[in-house]
Amino acid sequence: MNAFSFRHRKGQPDLLAVSLAIALGVAGLAIAGSAGVYGAKISAGMPTGMQHSLTHLGFGVFVMLAAMMPNYQLLAQRRVIWLLLTVTGIVLSVTLFGPEINGTHRWLQLGALRVQPSEFAKPVLVLAVAATLAKAIEEKKVQTLDGLIRPLLIAGVLAGLILLGKDLGTPTLLFITALTMIFCAGARLSYLGGLLALGTSAFFALVKLEAYREGRLIGFTKALHFTPETIKFIPWQLQQSIVAIGSGGILGKGFGGSSQKALFLPEADNDFIFAVIGEELGLWGTMIVIVAFLLIAWRGIAAYTRAPDQLGRLIAVGVTMMLCGQALCHMGVVTGILPTKGLPLPFLSSGGSSLVTSFALIGLLLNVSLRSGGSHESLGLLK
Repeated sequence: MNAFSFRHRKGQPDLLAVSLAIALGVAGLAIAGSAGVYGAKISAGMPTGMQHSLTHLGFGVFVMLAAMMPNYQLLAQRRVIWLLLTVTGIVLSVTLFGPEINGTHRWLQLGALRVQPSEFAKPVLVLAVAATLAKAIEEKKVQTLDGLIRPLLIAGVLAGLILLGKDLGTPTLLFITALTMIFCAGARLSYLGGLLALGTSAFFALVKLEAYREGRLIGFTKALHFTPETIKFIPWQLQQSIVAIGSGGILGKGFGGSSQKALFLPEADNDFIFAVIGEELGLWGTMIVIVAFLLIAWRGIAAYTRAPDQLGRLIAVGVTMMLCGQALCHMGVVTGILPTKGLPLPFLSSGGSSLVTSFALIGLLLNVSLRSGGSHESLGLLK
């Protein structure tokens, strides 16, 4: 038996996936609280942001359990999918008429509660695209254009509504996730190549439409050839992010010891939380986070290979791509490997909408693993 192994039995939730989600959520509570300490309001001896995060964490765990319990085949029934799509579409449309915050229409204000509906579109997209692709496979149409129209239409409408709110990052993630699911469903490579080319062309066209997007892209190319002469072209957020990660070294400055979060690094508790992790906890801290998401990817792949049907496999691959793909994009932005774009780090960034959505996605993954065949699996590190 290998030293690093994990046994999962049929009818039991994937305890490793549950543990990883809750551990990351608790860690995010501490790290995001530390990153957002400057300017935070205090109530009852505790920052109000921390109080809200505790509530979000508790509600997120509840949503995870709620998404796990009903059979995923019931969640993928046509009437359920249509209800989810209708409600999500209406809420995303209403958001477009809401207040503009930081140049975008991403938020919906409900009294004292502010939510980001584009986050909730993520699990809805996974369920809806998985259901339509599974139906196309059943009808032997997945290798035809007719079989791909519905999943593409669903992804296009959701991404389009979010894009109208001037958010390019989330629609890009939705497109990549849908494309990955279509690939795993067995669609023709020629269709996939065409979709990839079309999506890439649309992405660069949308970048050209907004001056700030084009500036970020130019700054990204300059960051790839970092010199004293090109530093002025690099976006301020990326400059401060690189300083934060570099100053952390191997061991970091210690929890709470970040200086960049002192109003130097914008969105330190959200879009650039990975930089604060690097500054306070060092290389070791960032590696632990990376390993955690690699383990989530492993559990996602395990659920995919053991799922009893095509629907379960597609849900598993969609959830894995959505969570781990977003984490990869966040880390890429923070380190300058990808153009600057606001994407939270699942479980770790502040923000209730993102945290609850991350737990909902894990709940769907647990739903599939709960109804999959048991097996003894290993990381294969030691034999």
